[in-house]
Amino acid sequence: MVAIVNDLAARLWAGLGHITFTNILLYLVLPYLVYWVVVFIYRITLHPLAKFPGPKLAGATFWYEFYYDIWPRRYRYTWKIKELHDKYGPIVRINPIHIHIYDPDYLDEIYASGKHKRDRDPWFHHAEEQGMMAWSLLQTMSHERHRMRRAALNPFFSKRAIQQLEAVLADKAEVLTDRLSRAHAEGAVVNLNYAVAALSLDMATSYALGYDGGNLRREDWGADWLDAFQMVGKLHPVGRHFKTLVNAGVGSMSPRVVGWFSPQMALVARKLQFPLETMRAAVADRAAAAARGEQRLAANSRTVFAEILDSDLPPEEKTAGRLNAEAGSVLGGVETTTRSMGVILYFLVEQPDVLARLRAELRAVMATPHAEVTTAALEALPYFSAIIAEGLRISHGVVSRSPRIATEEDLQYKQWVIPRGTPVMQSMFLHHTHPRIFPNPMVFKPERWLEDPQLKPRYAMYFGRGSRACLGMNLAYSEMYLTIAKIVSRFDLELYETIRERDIDVSHDCFIGATRMDSPGIRIKVVREYNVWPEI
Repeated sequence: MVAIVNDLAARLWAGLGHITFTNILLYLVLPYLVYWVVVFIYRITLHPLAKFPGPKLAGATFWYEFYYDIWPRRYRYTWKIKELHDKYGPIVRINPIHIHIYDPDYLDEIYASGKHKRDRDPWFHHAEEQGMMAWSLLQTMSHERHRMRRAALNPFFSKRAIQQLEAVLADKAEVLTDRLSRAHAEGAVVNLNYAVAALSLDMATSYALGYDGGNLRREDWGADWLDAFQMVGKLHPVGRHFKTLVNAGVGSMSPRVVGWFSPQMALVARKLQFPLETMRAAVADRAAAAARGEQRLAANSRTVFAEILDSDLPPEEKTAGRLNAEAGSVLGGVETTTRSMGVILYFLVEQPDVLARLRAELRAVMATPHAEVTTAALEALPYFSAIIAEGLRISHGVVSRSPRIATEEDLQYKQWVIPRGTPVMQSMFLHHTHPRIFPNPMVFKPERWLEDPQLKPRYAMYFGRGSRACLGMNLAYSEMYLTIAKIVSRFDLELYETIRERDIDVSHDCFIGATRMDSPGIRIKVVREYNVWPEI
C-alpha cells in the first residue's frame, strides 16, 4: 500500500512540473467567465423580467448602470432612464432586477398604503440584515418592521407635536435673521445653503437629541455638516455596487482608519458617529432611572429618543446603536429641507412679481415684518402654499428613483404583469418634470398649483407617498413657512455670483438632488432691511 501511495505522489509531483501560468489562468478564469456568460444569457432569456422592454445589456448586467452612475459618467443614470423611456415606452427594465415606470397616473399602485404591503429594495439601499445600515427607519426594508418602528416615532412628528415646537423654531429663526441683519451692516456675502442648513440642523438636534449644536452661531454656519451630508449622498450609487466596501468602510471603521484612505470620508465617518455618545448617555440615564425605581426620565430631559426609550418597543429596538442609526436618519432630513428653502428664496429674488404678491399676502397675517405668526396661519395663505409646493417640486430634494416591492400581489400595468417580489419604481425627478402634468416643468410657476386644486393630492411626490411617506414632513413644512416668512418680510436680498445652471438646477442624482460639482452654493447679499412694511 505504501508503495502505491508513493507511486501516486511521484506521478502527481511530476505532473505539477508541466503546469504553466497559462494553464493556471485557464483553469481559474475560464469557469468564472463561463458562469457569468450563463448568468447573462439567463437574465435576457429565461429571467421573469426578460419579457419587459429595455436594452438587453441593461437586463444582462448591473455594469450598464455603473457606466452612467459611477464611471465614466457620474450620477447621471436618471437622465439615461428618461432616454430609455423615450425609446421603449412607459415601462422599461433598467437593470437585471428593476422595472421603471414613467407614468404619473400609476403612482398610487407602486406607493400604496393601507392593506397593500410594500417593502424597500435591499440592493438599491445597499442594506444589510444587521448593523448601522439596517437599524434606521430609512434602511428598514421589511413592511412590518418599518410599521413598528414608524409607529414609535409618529407621535413626535405629527402636526400637533410640531405646533408645540414652534416657539423653539421661532427662536432659532430669530438667530438666523439676526445674522442676516449683521451681514447687511457689514456688507458681507452669505452662503444661503449653509445658513438655512444651520437652522434646520440645530432644530433637528435639539428636538431629537436634546443637544443644540450651535451651528447658527458659528461663523461658518457649521458648513462641515452640510458638506458631510452631501458626501454621503455621493456614496449611494457606489454602495449599490460595492455594498460591503461602503457600509463597512464608512459605517463601521473608526474615522481615524477611514482617514488613512480619504480625509473627506473621515469627515463623513465622524459625523455618522456623532449622535452615538448622546444615545449611549441616554441609555445609561434610563438604566440608572430604572435602578432607582423611576418609571420615566425627568420631564426636562425629554427628547424624541428619550421617549423611545420609555416606549413599548422591544429591548433590541432601544440599543444605543439602533437609536444612533435612527438619529442619523433624522439629521439626514436636513439636506432636503435646506435645498428646498434655498431654491425657493432664489426664485423669490429672481422673480420680484412673485415676491411682491407673497408680501402682500403676508401683510394680512403679520402687522409688521417682525410680528409673530404661526405655521397654521401661513399655511392658510393660498399663494404662499403654492410657492412652497412649487419650490418643493422644482428643487428636487429627493431626485432618485424610489423602488417598492409588492410582496403579496402581482402588479398590473396596462398589458404587463409584474411578478410579485420585483422592485418597481418611478423617479421623483422624472415625475416632477413630466410635461403632461407640469407644463414647462423647468419654469418656477406657483400659479399652477392654484389653477388645478387636484394637482397636489394626485401628483405631489416630494415627500413620497403611501405608508413610507417622509416622517418629518410636518417639521419641514414648519421650518420652511416660518423661516421664509421671516426672511422675505424683513430683508431685500440680492444674488451674488449665483448662476442657475450651476448653483440651482439639478444635474446629478446623488439620491438628493445635486448641482454641478463646481457650484459654490447659493450666495446672497442683504441690501435692505425693513422694520415696517414697505409702501406698495
